[in-house]
Amino acid sequence: MAGKSNTSATFFAQKKLLGKAHTSNLRTDGEELIGSNIQSSTNLLFGETIPNSPTRTLNTVQGGTVEYIQFVLEEVTGNTYDANDTGGGAGSDSGESGQDPGPHTYKFKLPSNYTSISANPNKGNGVFDNNKVVHETLGALQLVPPFYSQAAPNPYIIKIYKDDGAGGVGSEIPLLDNIDWNVDAYNGILFLQDYDASKIPAFARAFAYVGKMASTVISEGGGGAGTPGGSDTQVQFNDGGSFGGDADLTYNKTTNTLQTAGFVTASLGFSGSLTQLSDGTSFIKAGSGINVASASNGSITIKANKEMVFNELLGGITSGNNTLFTLASTPFASNEISIFVNGQLQTPPGLTTFQDYSVTGSNVFFTSGSTPEEGSLVMAIYQKVVS
Repeated sequence: MAGKSNTSATFFAQKKLLGKAHTSNLRTDGEELIGSNIQSSTNLLFGETIPNSPTRTLNTVQGGTVEYIQFVLEEVTGNTYDANDTGGGAGSDSGESGQDPGPHTYKFKLPSNYTSISANPNKGNGVFDNNKVVHETLGALQLVPPFYSQAAPNPYIIKIYKDDGAGGVGSEIPLLDNIDWNVDAYNGILFLQDYDASKIPAFARAFAYVGKMASTVISEGGGGAGTPGGSDTQVQFNDGGSFGGDADLTYNKTTNTLQTAGFVTASLGFSGSLTQLSDGTSFIKAGSGINVASASNGSITIKANKEMVFNELLGGITSGNNTLFTLASTPFASNEISIFVNGQLQTPPGLTTFQDYSVTGSNVFFTSGSTPEEGSLVMAIYQKVVS
C-alpha cells in the first residue's frame, strides 16, 4: 500500500501548525510563501468558560460547562495489526518486540444508561444520548483536553481502565504505561501504539464539554447578533435568555421619543430638567399666586407668590379729616383686601354703587363720606406680594 514518507508527513504537519502551506520537501517552513491555518467553525468551538479545577465526581456538571463521565470503549474495526511489522510503529520498551497482532484503536461511547444517571441539562437532545459515539457527533460532543488547566494534578487528564472480568471497571492503565496510548479529545478516539493482550481498555473517564458552543452564544446576543424580538420600534430586552420586545415599550428614532405604557423607576433618582413635555410645554404649570421653578439638578420648587396678612394697622393719622392711609406691603390684588374701621368692615369698590375706599398700590384712599373719625382704629386683612 502506498504511503507518505516520514519526511513528507512530518513536514506537512509541522508547517500546518506554523501557519504555512507544504509545497516542497526541499523548503523549510521559513521558505514557504503560501499561508495556511487549522480550520474550524463556531458550532465546534467552546463558547463558555471552562473551570480550572473541577472535581472528578461522575455524572455531575461543574461550572455549568463540564461533566465528568465514565465512557465505554469499543474497538474500531479494521485497525488490528502487528506493530512489529514494517511501518507498524512498535515501541522499544521491554517485550514490545515480540507483541502479537491486536486492535490498536478504540472509540469513546456514552453509557447505555447515560440519560438516567447524568445531571446534564442537555441529556437526550440527540447528542448527549444513551450509547452515543463521540466521533459520530462531528464535534457536537467533545472531551475537554488537559491544556484547559494548570492544576496539579490536572483534572482533565483522561484515564482509561481495563474490564474487571465481570463487566465492571477494573484497574487503571496509566498514562505512561508501555502500551503508549493517547486520546484525541475532539473525536474521542483512543490509539494504542503497542498491543498487550493483558491490557485491553474497556472504560475511560474524562470531562466532556456540556456548555454552549460559540455559535449559540453569538446567536443569543453574546456577539451583538441574533434575531430581534417583537416588532419594529420595540425596545429589545432579555426575555428569558432570548431577545424580546413589547408594544408598551417603544422608541421612535425620528422624534427621539421613548414611550412606555407602564411605570418608570430609577433607584438612583433622576437628573436634568424635568419640567417640560416633549412639545416644550411645562407639565407642572404655575397657577394664581403660585410659582414653579426647576433647578439645574432637576429639582422642582413650588412656591406661593402671595401671603396672607392679618390685622395690620394701617399707616396714617386718624384726625377726622385724613383720607390717605398706607399698607406695609403691596397687595397682590386690589380686590383681595378687607379694611376695618373700629372693627366695622368697610365697603370695597366694585360691589355696589357705593364704596368706602379705593386702593392704588399700597395706598388706601377713603371717600370723603367715609373718612375715619379722630382716634379711630384702621386695620386691614389682605394678600401681600412675596418674591
